Amino acid sequence: MDLPESKERLRQVHTAVTTDSWDTKLATAVQRVLAEFSLLNPNDDVDGAIGPRTRDAWKFFQEATGQQITDTIDKTSAEIVLETLDNPVGLIGRLKVALQPDFEFRRKQSAANRAASAAAIIHAAQELKLSKAQIAYILATAEHESDSFNTLEEYSKGNQYEGRVDLGNTHPGDGVRFKGRGYVQLTGRLNYTRYTEITGLELAKLPINLMNRSALSVFVIVDGMMRGIYTHRRLDEFVNIGKQDFFKRAAGRQWPRPSG
Repeated sequence: MDLPESKERLRQVHTAVTTDSWDTKLATAVQRVLAEFSLLNPNDDVDGAIGPRTRDAWKFFQEATGQQITDTIDKTSAEIVLETLDNPVGLIGRLKVALQPDFEFRRKQSAANRAASAAAIIHAAQELKLSKAQIAYILATAEHESDSFNTLEEYSKGNQYEGRVDLGNTHPGDGVRFKGRGYVQLTGRLNYTRYTEITGLELAKLPINLMNRSALSVFVIVDGMMRGIYTHRRLDEFVNIGKQDFFKRAAGRQWPRPSG
């Protein structure tokens, strides 16, 4: 279903319909639009089937647009979706850094994801004049944190991060909300807020955007390692023209690992 057809289906919503009762066309239309806001993966999630990802994306959208969070769509919420399409910046923010074009990253498609991801990460790193050794370390980290390029979302629910003040998780539900995402498994309210400030995108408000925009995930891993966002020590302090100390860099990691 293309975007114009999705809009037309949403214009036909006049009464409240719970997600359990969405027909395939309505479900696909909502998914197609939510993917426009990077709340769903356009390659995996626009399938007409209602599951946890669609429900979570719909709740994030309702919350971010000031609606009451319900398991329904009605005429008012459908109109808000259509209005937001006309001004997506109000929802997702205004990008203030350069990103490569997004590329297809599908869950559990390791071989294809590895090829596309490696090419994008290498390109981003070369743009910053990183050395081969630095690029190798970033690629190794991306492969490990993404479970060999199978996922851009931590497998666990994130409950283990609840109350982690060192991660900035000071609000109830922050553990799940700000669990690991992206090639580097960005974790915690603090780090999502940092990348809201750096990128201009509303990642603290819509943290699932990170796992649904491959180019954004590329930016976050390369930029974060060069800034020292995750360990408070820049990669070039350990891997540079004078030394290649991968062990101490790795041992100094402070972001949580994903669980399989």
